[in-house]
Amino acid sequence: MAANPLRPKLSDVLHADLLEEINRGHFGEGGRLPSEADLGQRFGVSRPIVREALSRLREEGIIRSKKGSGSYVVPQSTPRRPGDANQGRTLASITDIQKLYQYRMAVEGEIAYHAALSRTEQDIRQISEAAIALGQCRNDGSDGTEEDIDFHMAIARATQNPFFVNGLENITVDMRFIVELARGLLMKQPVKAISKVQAEHEVILTAIRERDAEGAREHMKFHLSTAHARLFYGAGQDGAALWQDGVLPGPLSISG
Repeated sequence: MAANPLRPKLSDVLHADLLEEINRGHFGEGGRLPSEADLGQRFGVSRPIVREALSRLREEGIIRSKKGSGSYVVPQSTPRRPGDANQGRTLASITDIQKLYQYRMAVEGEIAYHAALSRTEQDIRQISEAAIALGQCRNDGSDGTEEDIDFHMAIARATQNPFFVNGLENITVDMRFIVELARGLLMKQPVKAISKVQAEHEVILTAIRERDAEGAREHMKFHLSTAHARLFYGAGQDGAALWQDGVLPGPLSISG
């Protein structure tokens, strides 16, 4: 008898079960999922079935993996739905990417400003943890995409303003796309270049910790400006100038 093409696979069922548990907070925001072996034993399925379900969750941006450590829930304040990572992307051209960077510099500069004014000690711990994870991502076998997004989301939460948080969450799909591009290029650069980018995150953290709102705003805008330049100019002359300390790029030139 031929298999019914409409019948869901075991991995589909496991994917739905895990997604429901994640939405219910069973593993906690940023929490570690059980091992493949433990999940297989718990749900009575083979490890290949578990791996297929986890792979789908990773593709949807619901979990992320750290080499040698396991799978972790990607923090979000809204329930996850299957296919979220493939829905909502609005970037359709180079001009769109440039405009998204323009938007992020304007909005995230103010987010950093208000985070410095409103942050709590718990916020500082969360931003610090995100910065540390970002610094260690190369050793963990990650390109740092999710860690980078976690860092920026932790700063948004530090504003104590849900509109700032929701604003970033609404562009997370597009953010992930450009961060993946940028981080992929960055991971091919010498360690010194990667350390320079990490230093940009650290000075933002320091300004927020010290309640230096103006400094936090300018450091965030500088960081996003250099991220834009690294993506579009790479190691070329225009981009290289942005690696110099104290050089703040001018307004983005957007064509189209």
